[in-house]
Amino acid sequence: MKLGLENALDRLVKAETQDDAEQLRKTFEQGGYSLFSELLNELKSKLTMCDETLIGEMKHCVAKGKRIVSQPESISPAWEGIWNKLEKQIELKEFVLGQIPQEERAGEWQIVMDNPFTNDGIVCYPALSFIEAAYLYAYFRVDLKKTEYIRLQKVISLIVTQGS
Repeated sequence: MKLGLENALDRLVKAETQDDAEQLRKTFEQGGYSLFSELLNELKSKLTMCDETLIGEMKHCVAKGKRIVSQPESISPAWEGIWNKLEKQIELKEFVLGQIPQEERAGEWQIVMDNPFTNDGIVCYPALSFIEAAYLYAYFRVDLKKTEYIRLQKVISLIVTQGS
């Protein structure tokens, strides 16, 4: 496996042998926060845009990353449990993809979140494609508190006005 100028995710995908995996593990340890952060950002970008055809590949990448960097919290405490969180996000995105047929996905989608038992405002992420909305649903659903709710909804009618 040649490391060259490949990004962190490419390195992960190309690590096929045990020696490749060990070399990559050492590279991540030496690269520290910035290299592992690069990998996580690339996985997030890939998960954001993936559909059913790429879910299996995402599962494989996360499983391989989990084997190679089994304790990311040793790089940064902020990453404790990150692999489990990514696995749950993939599972939830796969669930959403299974709920909405392909032919109903076109158009604008949004995510709405609220906790009716607090004074916090409602949070809305508008103007999303279905694939992006499915990702945000999965991303926020992982940490949803008992009294919070999340809605993934398609916008059917819309009037937009900007102030002058």
